[in-house]
Order: sequence, then structure tokens, then C-alpha cells
Amino acid sequence: MDSRMSRIARRPGRFIALAGALVALSNVAGAQIAVDELELHVPLKPGGSVTTTFHAANRGITPANATVTIQDWDRSEVGENRYYPTGTLPTSCGAHVTVFPSVLQLAPRSVQTLRVSVDSAAAIGHGCYAILFIDNPPPPRTAQSSAVQYSVRYGVKVYVEPETPLIAEVTDVGVVDAKPAISSGKLSARSNVRSRQLDITYKNTGARQTMAHGAVEIRRPDNSVVSKIDIPEFPTLPGATRRLGVALPSLPSGRYVLLALLDYEGAEIAAGQVELDIP
Repeated sequence: MDSRMSRIARRPGRFIALAGALVALSNVAGAQIAVDELELHVPLKPGGSVTTTFHAANRGITPANATVTIQDWDRSEVGENRYYPTGTLPTSCGAHVTVFPSVLQLAPRSVQTLRVSVDSAAAIGHGCYAILFIDNPPPPRTAQSSAVQYSVRYGVKVYVEPETPLIAEVTDVGVVDAKPAISSGKLSARSNVRSRQLDITYKNTGARQTMAHGAVEIRRPDNSVVSKIDIPEFPTLPGATRRLGVALPSLPSGRYVLLALLDYEGAEIAAGQVELDIP
């Protein structure tokens, strides 16, 4: 088996605790599960299966149990994670991913290694994706128990992708009126001031996830820069579209060119522009 794999979210010697969990409202003298990976990246290659590992740890003082299940996932156009039963999406690789063990029994202060294998069927055609949910149920409630009980759930994303160039583009940009700010159920004091935002439509047209970041430059007709607004990094799966709304500053009367520039670490910068006339 080929155990080579590129990884991100690695924290050497550390565990990521309570990620995506329902956090207790008071101290609980019980088990506390942690994992050391939240993302696993598997190179898509023909041939045999690929195996990697991550670790779950019980940092509590009592034994802990956990189960591992596999589901499909993707993101909405505004970046929210969405989860589905295995096999729902065309990008699913749940049928090609196995985890061992799938049931964990962790002694106090112990660490368990989990092996994640992707079989060769996933190396046919396009890449695929899955998420491993690690669920730690609360201990049985007793008559003497007065502490708040809670369940811990982690989602470890698995990316199986080909080693191909990153490709993406900005397909549309447009200026729209921003929604007025609302505070405590009332319009803010500035709600009577017209505000605008630049809507950007970004599409990943390649076969690998992109991590893009960039800026909106506001320019005059002579190409001088009036303002620059940073766009924080965001992920986009292959074939997916991401819609971004960038708030624009108040501008005096005049003609402007709004230039959206997104760097996705490909051969080119994804760009789009639109003119704005303010009377």
C-alpha cells in the first residue's frame, strides 16, 4: 500500500479539541475526545489502494466510546457545508473509503490510530470527496448526575483529487444595493445612506479544490486606484460556484471601474470588472 499523502491541518504533537461539537455549559468530569486532523488529502493515482492515518485521543479521566460514519458533503454557493447520505452526490467516494476501526473504545488518557484507505476504484475518472464523522455520545445519565451532558462530533474531510493544474474563472460581477443594517430589530442610523456591494461569481472549472483570495480594486478612468478591499481566502470544490458579496465604501460622484482579482494559485489570476457611475 502507498501510504504517501499530502496533508493540511496538521498540528504536530497536538490535538484539535471539540471541533464542531456541542460544548457543555458547565464542567463535566468525563471523557473528552480530540482528533489531530480535520482534512486528509489523497492523491488520485491509478493502481492499488492508498492508506493514511489520523488519531483520536481521550483526554478525559473516564473511558470513552466513539463511532465513525462516512457521508457525502459539499458546500453551498455562500460556503456553508452540507451533508448527505453516502452515494447521494456524483462526487461521492464513500463507497471507496474504509476506516478501521469504525468503533473506538478509548481508555482514559489514551490515543487510538485510525487507518483510512481509499481503494483503486476511486482512481478511475474524476476525484471524489467524503467526510468521516466521529461521534462521542454522552455517558449514561445516573440519578446522582447533575452535570450538563453533551455529545462531541468531529468531521474529518477526505479529498481524493488528481494532480492536475488548478483552473478557475470569474464568470460575473455586478453592483447591487446592499441590504440596510438592522440593529435590535430596528434600522441602523445609517440605513438612510445608500450602500452598495460588489457581487462576484467565481467558478472552479478544474478538477481540484481551489483556495482563492484576492481583492477588489476601485479605479478611476485614468487607472489610478481609489481604494482596495481585501477578499479573505475561501475554498471551492471542483465544478462548484462561489458567490461573494464585497461591501463598497462610500464614494463621491464620478465614474469608476471596479476590478475583482482572485488568486487561486493557478497559472492566471481570475478577474472581472464592471463600471460604476455615481451621479
